Amino acid sequence: HVKETRTSADFLSFLDELVKRYEDQRLYVVLDNLNTHKNEKARNWLRLHPNVSFHYTPTHASWVNLIECFFSILTRQGLQHSVHKSSKDLERFLKAYFAKYNDHCQPFHWTKGPEKLQHIIELTQQFQAEYAAANL
Repeated sequence: HVKETRTSADFLSFLDELVKRYEDQRLYVVLDNLNTHKNEKARNWLRLHPNVSFHYTPTHASWVNLIECFFSILTRQGLQHSVHKSSKDLERFLKAYFAKYNDHCQPFHWTKGPEKLQHIIELTQQFQAEYAAANL
């Protein structure tokens, strides 16, 4: 989906399409902490769709969200080398890029083992606790 806006209505419309497309499947949706993903409208929608669950990446830990890895690839391979004169032009470019990328994409592989990941998670939790305590 390429939208002009990033509203709750856009997000919920996208989810409605996913549910229709995969109506007989359990869906696990990994999300960042954007307000449209966590607000009351999203929580109400989730209550009405018991076959869907939301899983949020930790705050201040965008590196855990693999879509951020993909956005980095998209930026380096496509967006830095292109100019788009309109949102429709950008949409055409993105759809063509995704189609080409999907022809040769492979799974991402973590280069850090579970011990390193656990250490990073612990440091992130420590930072979050200290940040919360400092902002009381």
